[in-house]
Amino acid sequence: MPQRVEYFARQVGVDYGRITIRNQKTRWGSYSSKGNLNFNCLLMLAPAEILDYVVVHELCHRKEMNHSKAFWAEVEKVLPDYRESVKWLKEKGIVR
Repeated sequence: MPQRVEYFARQVGVDYGRITIRNQKTRWGSYSSKGNLNFNCLLMLAPAEILDYVVVHELCHRKEMNHSKAFWAEVEKVLPDYRESVKWLKEKGIVR
């Protein structure tokens, strides 16, 4: 996980604070205004492209702390096919 975060942080053009991996009940990842990243441990069981999508999604919140068109444009710059990952998470990635 830390290697993927480091790699994609360069792609997105942002820095970040701590990385925490835990068993979250309702989220795949989150980003704090202090720059800390939290990821669900269940991501380790997902395909690599899903892990990459969640990492990029959270890193893009460093630029846009919302889900506006500008936010999704940032995600798309790094992962042009991100919608496939969104679809996978909706269909197969239920967090309980």
